[in-house]
Amino acid sequence: MTPTPGDSMAVRLTAFFMRCSGIWAEDTVLGQRIMSHVTSYSICSLLFAFTVTTNDLYHCFGDFGKAAYCALNVSIVGMALYKQIIFATQRKLFLDIISYAKKNYWYRSYDDYGVRVMKQCATRSGVIIIASVVLCHATLIFYYIKPLIVNQGKNESDRVLPFKIWLDLPVTMTPWYEILYVVEVISAYHCCICYFCFDNFLCQINITLVGQFMILQEELRNICDRSDDSSKATPMDEICIYLRFKKCIIKHQDLINFIELVKELYKNTILGMVLVLSILICLELFLLITTSGELFTEMHSFVNVCSGIVQLFLFMLTCNDLAEASVELSHAAYDVKWFFLRSGVWKKQLVHDLATVIRRSQKPCNLAVGGFSSVSLQTFTSICNTSFSYLALMRQTVND
Repeated sequence: MTPTPGDSMAVRLTAFFMRCSGIWAEDTVLGQRIMSHVTSYSICSLLFAFTVTTNDLYHCFGDFGKAAYCALNVSIVGMALYKQIIFATQRKLFLDIISYAKKNYWYRSYDDYGVRVMKQCATRSGVIIIASVVLCHATLIFYYIKPLIVNQGKNESDRVLPFKIWLDLPVTMTPWYEILYVVEVISAYHCCICYFCFDNFLCQINITLVGQFMILQEELRNICDRSDDSSKATPMDEICIYLRFKKCIIKHQDLINFIELVKELYKNTILGMVLVLSILICLELFLLITTSGELFTEMHSFVNVCSGIVQLFLFMLTCNDLAEASVELSHAAYDVKWFFLRSGVWKKQLVHDLATVIRRSQKPCNLAVGGFSSVSLQTFTSICNTSFSYLALMRQTVND
């Protein structure tokens, strides 16, 4: 049996981490119940992490450096919690998108050209998703091993946790310390998963749709191609040509409608990302340039910066590629060999319809920031410019 795009490592890896957040389509009743319980656990775990980091930020006011570090943690956990709540409240829409993608894109057969295109898409999405997973886990590991390094040579009363907990309990003493360390490790790992899994899913969907547009372009470009070498099409050929053209139009409409569903699902998530990531990258850069003398802390800050910027770039890149692929359909419509048609009526009708396709394709299929601004690589540069402006303001405030 020929492997389908749904069997690729990229799709399987995306599905695995989405299941860890509790947001995925399951066929059995037991699986659906498990997903509901995992969703509840995810929200509780994220709420616990958000409470701990927010409380730590509250106790750090007055120390600008510590407050910046705590604000960074609050931003990361808050973003993960925000995404989890958005998807939990829009579960039905998400399940509809998953079901449609499985049926029409991931688990279906393709011709030779379609197989090549989808393999290229699977390779590309695999690289992007693995890069995102590795960077997020690398950042998380620094949080895990920091206490192990800092606590060397210290008494029990001076031990530190990955995230400081302000309680009237002997949290540094055995067994409280060990219990809280394990709880924080588990909670932090879930924060890590919920932070990147929803972004990875959108990257996977975007690249899949890019492949579908490439296949559609090839089908549209070749609607007038025939097996014989005659210069003009017969009346029967003309009917077949128009039927193939109609099939391409229906497929284009289906792609547009599907993208509208994805846009509706992600518009609030992308809005939150644009608002928070400007601050997040600013804090990461601030900690990187103000940290000196501690190699471990400098490495942690560097990995944080790389992870944040690279993930944002890859996310925006796939959104930009989707918009460009949808526009390139107009080039395929322009390349159609409509002049092979013998009948003047069919020829005139096809030219008119192709012109309509070209005009429609000039409007790119974009995702949106909150429904009012398109997502592209310009969004990435805008976020980075805003972050650098905030960074300059923070440095000036500290120096003054």
